[in-house]
Amino acid sequence: MEQERVTWRGFGKHEMVVDTNHDEAARLDFTINLFKHVGSEIWPGHRKLYDQKVEPAFEKEHGRKPKDRHEVRKAMLREEYFRLWSMLRLHAQENGYNERRKIVERQLDDLIERAKPRKTDKGSVEIDPNFEVPSYHKPFDMHWMPGSFFTEFTEDDVSAGAMYDAGGLYLSTYGMLGKYNNGAGYAVATWIKENYPHIKPKRILDQGCTVGSNTLPYKDAWPDAEVIGIDIGGPCLRYGHRRAESLGFDVTFSQQNAEHTKYEDESFDMVLSTMFLHETSNKAVYNVVAENYRLLKPGGLMLHVEQPPFKMLDDPFEELMKDWDTHNNNEPFWGRMHDMDLEDVALRAGFKKENIVQTFADQIRPTDDDNYSPGPGTWFIYAATK
Repeated sequence: MEQERVTWRGFGKHEMVVDTNHDEAARLDFTINLFKHVGSEIWPGHRKLYDQKVEPAFEKEHGRKPKDRHEVRKAMLREEYFRLWSMLRLHAQENGYNERRKIVERQLDDLIERAKPRKTDKGSVEIDPNFEVPSYHKPFDMHWMPGSFFTEFTEDDVSAGAMYDAGGLYLSTYGMLGKYNNGAGYAVATWIKENYPHIKPKRILDQGCTVGSNTLPYKDAWPDAEVIGIDIGGPCLRYGHRRAESLGFDVTFSQQNAEHTKYEDESFDMVLSTMFLHETSNKAVYNVVAENYRLLKPGGLMLHVEQPPFKMLDDPFEELMKDWDTHNNNEPFWGRMHDMDLEDVALRAGFKKENIVQTFADQIRPTDDDNYSPGPGTWFIYAATK
């Protein structure tokens, strides 16, 4: 489907979204279109380059085809086309954050004031003053976002949430997840209803929720359920709470580590996450899934949305292109997580083999976005029932 023109002005509006003047909006529009050019116009050329030049040259030199993405990467790095594309994609990411950082900083005091809890709130936000950020997150800024998701630059800070929401995914996916970046959440909710229609959740936990983009669709899909979103980033949770309130959703946001939450055994019907596991360490993935098993009621559903494991891809070239973030987007756990045997992770947690599912859910139109024009895409589903 032809992607319609996407601009910053089309981003979903709510009480916490940053205000932008003409020049700021124009610079964000430039970033959107740079991402789109890099992703839609330049990206396809890599397959032709690899098939017609890189693979034949490798086979001539070594007498065989490349055996894995690591060999493909070394060969592709010799090509100016691949290096230029990587540089442009990285520049778009860094420049986008640089622009949004300036936008957020000039109105941060106002954003902090807007985010504060009110007596009229239906949901809530819980910040732990003694929370300890996992050690594997401390040394770097995930996705090149200044301060990552958790740094507190000032009292009651919301800057990380504002920077992340201010077009982060909307810019880098050029609107393909919808104006509220919630396409994955609606895809998951639809998939669950189609495949597990007997599950009528009363309590849902969303892990690594950041600002709640994919948390709110679960409340929309199951309005009578109690929905809780947890994350390590206080600034994202404060921002996400007010965002949810302004959009009319009753959700609890709580600062917790998904490896070991405060909740009782067998206290949730569903435990979910969206593009979260690859932002933890390998050890943490085992801990998170084990914690999921502990939290689920008998018959409850664990579901994680991710990019597919490398073993599900067609060839080493596809693995390389999916692994770009490991080397260039400050996501050091990406590659190792997508090499993991996820069935083994679930088995060790206690799930039975016959209850483990690894499949795909189609990208769909969010219910709150009549003008949504998605590109082709699917989400990898890693799920299990207890």
